[in-house]
Amino acid sequence: MTITPPREERPTRRRRTSGAERRAAIDAAARALALRDGLQNVTHRSIAKHLDLTNSLVVHHAPDISIVRGDACGRLLREEFTAIRALVADCAAAVEKLACLIRTVGTAGREDAAGVWFDGWSIGRRDPRTAAIVRAEMDEWQAFVAQILADGAEQGEFDLDSPQSVAWEFVALLDGLSAHTLVSYGDPADYPTLLASPLAARLGVPVSALVDEQADSTARPKPDAHRQQEAP
Repeated sequence: MTITPPREERPTRRRRTSGAERRAAIDAAARALALRDGLQNVTHRSIAKHLDLTNSLVVHHAPDISIVRGDACGRLLREEFTAIRALVADCAAAVEKLACLIRTVGTAGREDAAGVWFDGWSIGRRDPRTAAIVRAEMDEWQAFVAQILADGAEQGEFDLDSPQSVAWEFVALLDGLSAHTLVSYGDPADYPTLLASPLAARLGVPVSALVDEQADSTARPKPDAHRQQEAP
């Protein structure tokens, strides 16, 4: 009787992570760390620790940390902008779009996104590439608000001569208010009205048209869903 020896099982070979996959994981980790710890604290070592990799491996796949930071900043700012623009697009009239915008950005809860803006401005002082990324996102916001205002003026909802200048004022006011949220300055319940009052005066509409004082702030949409994003 011939006895067949047991078949030797070969160990399963672990699939090698490609360079593109490794870089994608590094970029995702940078975004998660930027939201959690601030853009300045995105380093080769912090990414390596987050992904449980060696520092040298992270450096190999992403040698210039300033590029990683800049890309993380731009991606996070664009994610918030895209989400907010989609929320506003669901409104029909221009005044409703502005009310939705003020309700979304003027309610406490977007401190992480505000922090990315301020980190980007700070780093951009000495990093031209990050500065260019931040300026591009600022241009998008300016054009977005200006278009809402121009549409409202065309439909007779607003009384204004220069949508661009009013948009600039509103975005500048939003930036200032974002700074206040980072240090918990003032009463968050007042933020929507603080945003709406100067804008309403410039547009010739009542503040109540832009602020729903009865709105439940707990029902605020969460456009910064990327906050839950973790690196693979």
